[in-house]
Amino acid sequence: MASVITVAIAKGMTMDELAAATDISLIDFVDPHARVPDRAISELMNGIIKRWPDVPISMEIARSAPISMLGGLAQGSQFAPNVAALLAWWAGNQWIVADQTTVYIEQTASEVALVLQHPGDGSNNGVAMEAGIGVHWRLLNAITDLAIPLLRVEFAYEKPWPMLAYEAFFQAPVSFQTGRNALVFAQENVGTPLRLANPEMFELIDHQFAARREQRKSDLDPPALAKLRQSIIANAAQGEYRATAAAAAINLSLRSAQRLAAQHHTSLQRLIDEVRLAKAKTLLNDPESTIERVSQLVGYTDSRAFRRAFKRLTGLTPKIYRSLH
Repeated sequence: MASVITVAIAKGMTMDELAAATDISLIDFVDPHARVPDRAISELMNGIIKRWPDVPISMEIARSAPISMLGGLAQGSQFAPNVAALLAWWAGNQWIVADQTTVYIEQTASEVALVLQHPGDGSNNGVAMEAGIGVHWRLLNAITDLAIPLLRVEFAYEKPWPMLAYEAFFQAPVSFQTGRNALVFAQENVGTPLRLANPEMFELIDHQFAARREQRKSDLDPPALAKLRQSIIANAAQGEYRATAAAAAINLSLRSAQRLAAQHHTSLQRLIDEVRLAKAKTLLNDPESTIERVSQLVGYTDSRAFRRAFKRLTGLTPKIYRSLH
């Protein structure tokens, strides 16, 4: 939030305009201990985009935001033995930066992709995600002696500004409406060592973070909700995706399970969709599985309904997703 505000003020936006864009008081803006609501970042982004619709704000933020905004993620990253270990560590510790962001690695025989998703991406057309990915890319370049070339950069949403601004920043081809946000590397490059590579120090830091990860997991996913999620995963292994079955598996009524999910800022259907989507993506990576078969295995009796749901959740049809992966 501070990085976005800095860019906005530098471009001439007043504090009153910032407050009006987010409905957040000026006191909260300047108080380093204030917990600014998650929605505020999207609201602020949208206010800036409305003010300067033709300016590639995401790349300006990515270029000017201090790498220190990544907090402990930046401090621990420098000791990773190589790029591959660093990407994996980012995926495991992204909660340091944004606890609602999902980060994971997708690999093929020739490529490694660091993929990032956030439930609020759609509220600002992915602009906040673009800026965040840009800062991660700057960090990687800051801690390696050799420039690590990107094969390409992918963004899930449509291109809001001229392509030139993106390609000039990443020094690589950039594509939009791909269904994912990703930095894509060649397999042959992820073994590149980092400047301060120190496996012993990195192991020590990761050991310290492991305890924090477990505590954070407990904080974000209380035992009651974790049980509900596990019931969904267990049912999915049997091809069962009904909400009533997920609730019954932990001896709850459907209404009680829905209320439990809502208490933790999600929904029972969203939890089911997350598990269903993860399984669908895995199945689609198998060229022997037809889309009709995949739709059946993830609980759809109508493949058309599966196609609609998949596109709603990813922005891509199953066929296009398969062709890209």
